[in-house]
Amino acid sequence: MQQAFRAHAPRRAGGIRGSGSRLKPSVACRAASSVASKAAVESAIAWATKQGAKLEKANLSTDILTDKPILVASADVQPGESLIVVPDAAWVSVPNVAKTTVGKLASSAGLEPWLQLALVLVAERFGSAKSELAGYASSLPEDLGTPLLWSEEETRALAGTQVAGTLNSYLTFFRSTFAQLQAGLFTANPAAFPPAVFTLPNFVWAVAAVRSRSHPPLEGDKIALAPLVDLVSHRRAANTKLSVRSSGLFGRGQVAVVEATRAIRKGEALGMDYAPGKLDGPVLLDYGVMDTASPKPGYSLTLTLDESDKFVDDKADIVEGAGLRPSMTYSITPDQQPGEEMMAFLRLMNIKAMDAFLLESIFRNEVWGFMQEPVSEGNEEAVCAMLAEGARAALAGYPTTLDQDLAALRSNSTPLGSRAEAALLVRLGEKESLDAVARFFEDRRATQLKRLVYYQERRLRRLGLVDDEGRTTYDNFFKDGIA
Repeated sequence: MQQAFRAHAPRRAGGIRGSGSRLKPSVACRAASSVASKAAVESAIAWATKQGAKLEKANLSTDILTDKPILVASADVQPGESLIVVPDAAWVSVPNVAKTTVGKLASSAGLEPWLQLALVLVAERFGSAKSELAGYASSLPEDLGTPLLWSEEETRALAGTQVAGTLNSYLTFFRSTFAQLQAGLFTANPAAFPPAVFTLPNFVWAVAAVRSRSHPPLEGDKIALAPLVDLVSHRRAANTKLSVRSSGLFGRGQVAVVEATRAIRKGEALGMDYAPGKLDGPVLLDYGVMDTASPKPGYSLTLTLDESDKFVDDKADIVEGAGLRPSMTYSITPDQQPGEEMMAFLRLMNIKAMDAFLLESIFRNEVWGFMQEPVSEGNEEAVCAMLAEGARAALAGYPTTLDQDLAALRSNSTPLGSRAEAALLVRLGEKESLDAVARFFEDRRATQLKRLVYYQERRLRRLGLVDDEGRTTYDNFFKDGIA
């Protein structure tokens, strides 16, 4: 179980720290200087509008607190109104990059869409043979804010976190991918992929640009970078969203539209939640941003059915019948109790011995429903032990303690909006979530197991053989000699 915690958390019991109370007052920001200069942003706007993009009810301004360029509403806006419209002709998309030499070769080689975009960004920003996409590529900031581009010293602040583990995996994958490209596509086409241009640092920068500038629903096989859209700030309390609509003759074209999700006053900054379902750590890694005004701290816990469990096949059938997978990832946070699905999965994972009769085929259509409530005292205790001990072991794996990080935050030693602050908040978010889940299950194990109603008692109650106080209803039969 410790591996599940490290690889990748319940309204807390009384006395557990709340995440909101420990944050410094701050503004929503792009963490670590990932915001381009005003000149670069103006250049991006000029390029995009030349391609047909429109700032319909938005214009460029400056954040009075951070002195960074931001987009604001240029008039009062009602919900559903469009603020930014970008036609697909202006996107950095697979069809558009295929018009370039590098894009054509990347497409012919069958590379994944994101990789095709990244290679074209390298050529357009760092190469000499440029297309019309060069205007967009050159407008992107050199420093994108994502930990993919942090220095070794800066990434040390993330040591022990899930973000650090994922970051290392990403970098290993990107280096391997680059080596394969060097040995194949680059070697076969040296004129299109000159070694002085297609270097590993340039490649990683381009990959980071694609990751940080693409937003749902323009992702996956439909991935595209829509200029101007990426100038909208990341905010959890968003006032806009991105949608894609059909356009043109017979609806063959598409436009990316940033529309208001609520009424917006003239001059109000535009904000979009880049990843509504993601915690702060993954958002920082993917986009190089963190909204410190509305934090979403947490820890991603992966639960996997044990392959060595003699009942693993039965358990796999049960979870698949419930529409789940044998390995599931759940977000645990400082201020929420574990969800019903996660608890059910944990109970199923720990079914053994006397409880294994529930896995029989006659119960197959009902067993997932049984898992929604406590199964037996032994099973519930195993669940509590697994989560409490796993969380404590994970906490022990960090180079600093929760209290040390809280002290560092309260000391105001980390500048607002800096990478050091972002790393500190990520560490705290993970640790507070682990501490919360450990305390929740420790308290449950110590005080509640004897008071819970388990499967056998629920079954007897449904049959009318046990009353609501847990007393059998057939004792009088024997006492009175009726039976």
